[in-house]
Amino acid sequence: MKNFLIALQFLTIIKLSRKIDITEENLGISMSYFPVVGLCIGLVLVLARWSLAFVLPSSVVDVLVIAILVVLTGALHLDGFADTVDGLAGRGDREKTLAIMRDSKIGTFAVVGITLILLLKTTSLASLPLFMKDKSLLLMAVLGRWATVPLAAFFPYARAGHGTALAFSRFAGIREVIIASLIALGIAVGLLQYKGLIIFVAVALVSCLLGLFFKSRIGGVTGDIMGAACEVSEIVVLFMISGMFH
Repeated sequence: MKNFLIALQFLTIIKLSRKIDITEENLGISMSYFPVVGLCIGLVLVLARWSLAFVLPSSVVDVLVIAILVVLTGALHLDGFADTVDGLAGRGDREKTLAIMRDSKIGTFAVVGITLILLLKTTSLASLPLFMKDKSLLLMAVLGRWATVPLAAFFPYARAGHGTALAFSRFAGIREVIIASLIALGIAVGLLQYKGLIIFVAVALVSCLLGLFFKSRIGGVTGDIMGAACEVSEIVVLFMISGMFH
């Protein structure tokens, strides 16, 4: 329960207790529960969609649901995506790329990237048949957070100094990947049967390819890259469900 609460408090703006002693080891181990936190986030989105649908048209509800996702997660992964886009757009060497990604200021490419991500999520959600929207929100939130776990466990940490994701890279290992994967896969198959399995494999490939690309580009991954992987994986889930049920 402690490690789940740590994961919940890291991935969302929800703060249930300030008495939890959070160590780097606990933070790494908490990745086992990232898909569970994703499921909780998805349930909040589903409840929000149900509530809003009583008073607002579907197109407005879809936009508001994605806005709630951003607020509920504190734009954590969206910020990582923006920093990653800026770093790649800088077209510099490893040190320059990492420096740009660490800079709190965002550039034009980051703004464009964030805009496109939000547009793609809202339009993809809007394109889905009504009976698939709840399952899509659940699976998107689960697999998006799961995608960060193999990145932390299987790829080196790119920065020489301390960073937010160092604890994840140091203490998340094969055990955390197995537990998180079994949870995420179980949810995916439970929601969409064999199609859920296909989507899970697709997200796993995306996560692996991102890890290999950034290992070649800057020598490993960072917290920003993990955030970007979450955002990209959510888009992949929505795209695939949209294609399967269009």
